Amino acid sequence: MNWDHIYGLTPQENNNTYYDTWPIPLVTSRQDLKQKGTHRTLQKRYFQPNKSRVLLLAVHLCGTLSLRAVELFNQNPETIVFMALKPCCLPPMIHTQRNEVFALEGRQQQKHSFAAELVCSNGRFRGNRWHGPPRWHLEHKFQTWAENLFFGVDVDDATDQNEQRETSHDQKARVQVTVQREGGFQNSFIFAQRAPISDKVWKRLSCQEVVSFLEEKDRDSEEVLETN
Repeated sequence: MNWDHIYGLTPQENNNTYYDTWPIPLVTSRQDLKQKGTHRTLQKRYFQPNKSRVLLLAVHLCGTLSLRAVELFNQNPETIVFMALKPCCLPPMIHTQRNEVFALEGRQQQKHSFAAELVCSNGRFRGNRWHGPPRWHLEHKFQTWAENLFFGVDVDDATDQNEQRETSHDQKARVQVTVQREGGFQNSFIFAQRAPISDKVWKRLSCQEVVSFLEEKDRDSEEVLETN
């Protein structure tokens, strides 16, 4: 992240920083999400049930950072109510060499697992230059990566028969939005929201190229899907 986008001066000659102009204050904190201790710290400080609701925006996460974002969403259902994930680079080959299996656990002890060899790559960007096999060779692996991340997102679409729910079920979707061209293919976005969902958000998403959509049981959501 370029910190000037948050703390730098605005183009206007008034000596204001971007931080001064945001309608919602943005406070940054450098954290290593690959460390388990970081997850515990975040849960203690921000994700307790009595804390405010959290929107998890995970943009251009490289390698296994996308796994960590899904884990945060799955592990904190009371506080993280919305996630927008844009995966970026594939995990490195070291995970394949170790014969690792990636696993994403859900709230009900359900686990989605997949072999690292299906998604790992030995290519990477150094600066603005790509080093590795032709990028189009990796498109299938990236789609497999995005698909498995989507399957690993844990949402509850079951209705409790002893409880009258005022809103529809949780929702998740994987959509294609073309932001990369001329050889780029990392155009998958994953969205998830805990009930109560925002109808405006999901109606807008249904206008995109939906790749995977959680099958909903309530009539309103079925009507939204039929209009796509």
